[in-house]
Amino acid sequence: MAGTLVQALSYTMLAVVAALLGGVIAIYRPPGAQMESNVQHFAAGVVIAAVAAELLPDVHDRAPLVVVVGFAIGVATMLGIHRLSKLIEKRNIGGSFAGAAGLLITVGIDMLIDGVLIGVTFLTEAATGVLIAVALAIEVLFLGVAGVVALPSGVTTLRKLAVPAAFGLLLTTGVTLGVLALDGVTGAPIAIILAFGSAALLYLVTEELLVKAQKVPETPVSTTLFFLGFLSIFLLDMIH
Repeated sequence: MAGTLVQALSYTMLAVVAALLGGVIAIYRPPGAQMESNVQHFAAGVVIAAVAAELLPDVHDRAPLVVVVGFAIGVATMLGIHRLSKLIEKRNIGGSFAGAAGLLITVGIDMLIDGVLIGVTFLTEAATGVLIAVALAIEVLFLGVAGVVALPSGVTTLRKLAVPAAFGLLLTTGVTLGVLALDGVTGAPIAIILAFGSAALLYLVTEELLVKAQKVPETPVSTTLFFLGFLSIFLLDMIH
């Protein structure tokens, strides 16, 4: 178990570094709307490829009823998180941070869930865990940017960097909990978590990344980046 945890945390550090890098970029070289859209398209392609190449084939071999339960819980959870985010913004919770509070809480919960998923995939198949960790690192790069950009003006640099650092901490916490709590567990519980994770990641792509990416007009470059992101992870899976 210790070896699996160390390996999982080692690859998770890619996402931790990516989150901090995203925060630094947002502070010193904030990207324009078109660049954000391009990154979101690329990240969406990467995440879909990771789900298609690694998670869904494993989920496909599980009991259908268990898969349905896992997917249903995953979709319900993501919809609940989205609802919570909107409620926080509507009720102006957090004062001057109200605009950012919904996003930060949503991303924080998502980081914890993604961490558990990374931990579980390393327990079931290390190669799958590696690809999921790499895919999520690219996603977290964008989230690090988004988290800092959402903060109100006047926030100090140190406090801004605390946001992506907290994302990284939640991600590693999820990995640790996933490995420690589920080591040796097989059958339906693992199947539910894998189906849950697949649904959560697909929701992230279709309802978050691509929706936000469409805030600027679609371009051939952004579309191409989506397929490049997909192909990069798919080829990595083929040669890994």
